[in-house]
Amino acid sequence: MRDTTFQCPYCGVGCGLYIDEKGRVKGDFEHPANRGDLCKKPLYLPKVYDRGRVEKPMYRKDRSDPFREISWEEAYTILKEKLTKLSPEETYFYISGQLLTEDSYTINKFVKGFLRTNNIDANSRLCMTTAVTAYKLAFGSDGVPCTYEDIDDADAFLFIGSNASITHPVLFKRVLKRRRETEHVVVVTVDPVETETARKSDLFIQLRAGTDTVFLNSVLYVLQEEGWLDLYFIDKYTEGFERVLEYARKFPPETAASICDVKVEDIFLIAKLFAHSEKLISFWCQGLNQSANGTMKNLALLNLHLATGRLNGRGCPFSLTGQPNAMGGREVGYLSNGLPGYRDVRNEEDREFMEKFWGVEKIEPEPGPTITEAIDLILEDRIKLLWVVGTNPAVSMPELSKVREALDKVFLVVQDPYWNDTCEFANLILPSAQLGEKKGVMTGSDRTLTLCSPFREPYGESKPDWLIFTELARSMGGGRLFPYMSPEDIFNEFKRTTEGRLCDISDLSYDKLPARWGDRWLYGEFSFPTGSGRARFHEAKFELPNEEGLFVLITGRLKNQWHTMTRTGKSPELLKGEVPPYVVMNPDDARELGIEEWDVVNLISKRGEVERLVKFGNMKRGHIFAPFGYPKEFGEQTNLLISDRTDPLSKEPDLKYAGVNVVKVENPDRVWKGDL
Repeated sequence: MRDTTFQCPYCGVGCGLYIDEKGRVKGDFEHPANRGDLCKKPLYLPKVYDRGRVEKPMYRKDRSDPFREISWEEAYTILKEKLTKLSPEETYFYISGQLLTEDSYTINKFVKGFLRTNNIDANSRLCMTTAVTAYKLAFGSDGVPCTYEDIDDADAFLFIGSNASITHPVLFKRVLKRRRETEHVVVVTVDPVETETARKSDLFIQLRAGTDTVFLNSVLYVLQEEGWLDLYFIDKYTEGFERVLEYARKFPPETAASICDVKVEDIFLIAKLFAHSEKLISFWCQGLNQSANGTMKNLALLNLHLATGRLNGRGCPFSLTGQPNAMGGREVGYLSNGLPGYRDVRNEEDREFMEKFWGVEKIEPEPGPTITEAIDLILEDRIKLLWVVGTNPAVSMPELSKVREALDKVFLVVQDPYWNDTCEFANLILPSAQLGEKKGVMTGSDRTLTLCSPFREPYGESKPDWLIFTELARSMGGGRLFPYMSPEDIFNEFKRTTEGRLCDISDLSYDKLPARWGDRWLYGEFSFPTGSGRARFHEAKFELPNEEGLFVLITGRLKNQWHTMTRTGKSPELLKGEVPPYVVMNPDDARELGIEEWDVVNLISKRGEVERLVKFGNMKRGHIFAPFGYPKEFGEQTNLLISDRTDPLSKEPDLKYAGVNVVKVENPDRVWKGDL
């Protein structure tokens, strides 16, 4: 173990961490994202590095056979034969927002530049693509408009669809510090569940799941009726307002209150905050994003900021990034439509630039299928090889019965530091080095890049992800495109693709990090990268999925765990208080069904059935909440119940709205009370 600094590998706050020679993790007081603060998850990081790791490449031709250990040379030979035999469109790559930027850039170049297919997506599709889509529609480009510094002089904070107290704890603590030290600071949470964030807020508005668009449109209605709009800002810096206002008029407060099951006064209160606060910051995350109506929810919130001039010194719509390097992945363009430097395969100028820059003949002009679409293509036998890097779709994807069928059908490559649920379906497993064992960059939610230096050697025969793809490309004759000898070589190439772009990091180098791209306010002069230079209002239309079942199931995170518990689930300290798998019910709903706290129930949808322990909590009547991230050893996964329905614009799955019934298990095999 050697002392060094790195970025936390969990949420998107991007906290800077320091580790000493004895393996003790502390917050980095020099880092602008957290200024020395940290939550408990990274404290136990060194303890879990060697638990459940994949040590060597493993292969089995048939899934009925046991795995056998093979050399890297044999692994590359197998991959070369497969990729040469199959057409590019018969292959698919599914990567992760937990990879370093250099890893994501190299893989994206391998797929779009070398193989010449856009059949690649990332698990950001499950969390951030809706926010990206809405930002682009409203402002012309991706990128958070402000930074964490704006927390320190704001007087109103709106959390909607975000339980930041547990998902982005360091950021939330900064908000509470601002409230503690300053008079008249207000924190409001809007959510169907009384989360930890809601309990720590000044006001909790408990709305019906899926109706955020109605609620926010009604706030715009009130702003208009009360004369609280910023007409100067609307006229000078925006376009499309009248059309949006016409749609919002469908939702006067009385109508919206009935649809959302909130008080009329709650709608007026949010309108007053937007109208009269000195500076208002709205934070949102998966509660708005993971929805079939998600882009509309995002746009409805962005419309309020534009209608009241709540940008820069007066506020910010702040999308909280789900993963530690989802921002870096967006910068390199690792989704099915992206190219480095915030470029898009559909844009001819963007393609031509990257074709010349990479020295490749052609980049395909049409986006590839998203990961949910790829699952269907596997089942149709149109995709025959799936390569999963640094993520666990056997737990995290929606409609898991379909996903498992696809994983069992395709030739599956899993590249990961740890053995996870997806490995159970694999033909070829490649051990990859994880953060702390390799060098590279991550970008946090507020556009701050951090250099992550290794503090230990890679486990077993594991290799950095960038090196795996570089060595494979060379074995396939792509040495000219992949001349990299170090991650810094990759970073220096990538940063040149950003020169003159919104996400310009061309003047940065490893020795200058941490550093942020863009100014404190991304659109400081209210000039936007749209055709007209103005920000754009968009009608935020409301549509609620038709789901069968007595209850609406909402899914989410466990407090001290990260996603599918691949790493954090190996820490006894972080597991304490987190298991067994549970469902939160409103006690009145439960007792109407003859269910008491600590009873065992089956959650049943038309897609599957899972068993859960009942805990009581302040849930909206008719709603239940269950964490999604339990691995197989804890029973069936929650996402068996979830539809693979997606937002029509962002293609992000509707992971937080499923119709279910709840049935008490009379004689359960297991009975829990308290911790496992």
